[in-house]
Amino acid sequence: MTAPSAVKNVKVSLYSMETQQTVATVGNFELTSGTAENGTWKNRGRVQLPNLGSYRIDVSASDEGGATLSAAGVGYFYYAVQTNLNDTKVDRTTVDYQHRSVTISGHLMGQWPGSGTITPMGGLTVAVSSYMEYAEVTTAADGSFSATLPVTDQYQNSIEAAFQYDPNHVFYNQSSSKAFPITVKKTATKIVETPSERKVPFKGTVNSTSATLLWNSPTGWQPLAGKTLGSNSFGDFVQRTTDAAGNALFPATQPLWGNFSIAVGWHSDDLFLADAQANVDIMVVQPAAFRSLTATRSDAATVEVGGSMRFDGNWTPGTIPVNIQYSATGKGGWTTVATVPNARWNGEGYAFSTTAPQAGAGYWRATYTGAPQFENAVSQVVYVAAP
Repeated sequence: MTAPSAVKNVKVSLYSMETQQTVATVGNFELTSGTAENGTWKNRGRVQLPNLGSYRIDVSASDEGGATLSAAGVGYFYYAVQTNLNDTKVDRTTVDYQHRSVTISGHLMGQWPGSGTITPMGGLTVAVSSYMEYAEVTTAADGSFSATLPVTDQYQNSIEAAFQYDPNHVFYNQSSSKAFPITVKKTATKIVETPSERKVPFKGTVNSTSATLLWNSPTGWQPLAGKTLGSNSFGDFVQRTTDAAGNALFPATQPLWGNFSIAVGWHSDDLFLADAQANVDIMVVQPAAFRSLTATRSDAATVEVGGSMRFDGNWTPGTIPVNIQYSATGKGGWTTVATVPNARWNGEGYAFSTTAPQAGAGYWRATYTGAPQFENAVSQVVYVAAP
């Protein structure tokens, strides 16, 4: 308030628009900041009115020099009960498979404007909300309330209580509790996947794949029945439903040309169970074979052996070591007498050649050890006479 000289008299009248009468005049003001000529004035006591409501503020003031001010409707005074939900609490902030709901409780209290007394607010509605879940409860005579909401959605991450606008108690101020966090703890699940074979020949198939869906129950891993497992590892997206033991059987794969992974997954239909997936690698053994083998005597003490290999699968080994073997009878007793470290591409096949000391007659062959990724291969047998 600003005046030419020190303000000495301030009065505020509260006017009821409903009764068209002044219901109270307040004159017990004190300067709380600024100066007497330009300062802020505050009432030193509580305003006592007969009824809750909204009242027009009319002001009159004078200063030591005789200047006066009289103004109607400078503002409005809201005479209302200030409610609170200060002691609200929840029974848990983490929900899991066994505990799927949250209970929120507390007291609705009100501070009355005339006396400042705080009393329970019974018989009023408290709304409890948590994302898409909602409930309304009526407070008991002591102002207490309690409500339990299920947790049903992944986005349901908080819960709170509120006293909202009440048309039957317009001058009870709205209030709300703090928002309590909710954390969803998912229980682990797993898929145990068992293909009928884990290694197949080139263009072979895995004839079937079984999968068992389990969840980590309080008593250990237990099957989940009636759940839909899916996989895109069989040419098309295939779905199967688990039986009472949690088992599902998937069909044969398409012919496999290279190493392959069979994947099976479950998208959880339960907020409190985690998704599960499993992958099993299948080795496809690539073909390997000898195209040809020659063995000729180069002199009385030496034999020259050569030939080539082919790999008709999806790829070729990085190195191709070939063993040259000799047997006096051709019916056993094969001995490796030389090794070609790496056969080389010659435009038709992967060629190799070497010489080995041998003066007597006997049988010659070449071998290749490609396991586990490639087939082992043995060439034809060639006889070389003595000199």
